[in-house]
Amino acid sequence: MISKKYFQFLVLALLFAFGSTTFFAQDSDKADVQDELGTYVIRTENGYLVVHNRKTKSYSLEFKGEQFKPMKSDHPTFVIDGKLVQVVSVPNENYWKPKKDSQKTPTDDELLESHKIWESDYLGGELGAKLSVKSEIFEIERKRKVMFWTFPMPKELNSDYSHQVFLTTLIDKDILGLNASPTKDEDQKTYREYLVEAMNTLKVSEKPFNIKQLRALLQKAETAE
Repeated sequence: MISKKYFQFLVLALLFAFGSTTFFAQDSDKADVQDELGTYVIRTENGYLVVHNRKTKSYSLEFKGEQFKPMKSDHPTFVIDGKLVQVVSVPNENYWKPKKDSQKTPTDDELLESHKIWESDYLGGELGAKLSVKSEIFEIERKRKVMFWTFPMPKELNSDYSHQVFLTTLIDKDILGLNASPTKDEDQKTYREYLVEAMNTLKVSEKPFNIKQLRALLQKAETAE
């Protein structure tokens, strides 16, 4: 069986109503929440910390902004200060198909490129159009390798969005990606900078984060300042 595509396209999600419930945990503000699995949002001094607790390789990302509105989707999706953003992870076995009998370990560049091709092929098929994809691989803080890739929305869709932009990185060999939807061509640079800024805050933990403890530490830091 072919696995379902995990990197659900934001515009498709809105047009075809993927998902019926908000992905974020509803009890993230309860005092007794500690290290339960799920996705939580914690207010920080400069924005919002999105924490995704999994059995292994839990992660957190901070998004700067004042207004945060969760959206209905299969993955953590939200509007922050007018920016539509989605956070998603993709298991390696979904997008990486090594050649038969190949013993070569893929490089980070090869994995990022493979995911881009896998995902853009799917999206192009869903849209019924050949996508004009542009991409760049570079390093951000702590020498983390990322790929920024983008494509314009097909004109025949008459979309409210001009482009789809993606910033992807690796957690081991799995993909962690950020997807956003600028409404104007000239906003691509601003969105790229915003996603890079968020990715620079990435923290990965072998075990789930203690939400209660994390919230207390953030509140203490705000009080100290």
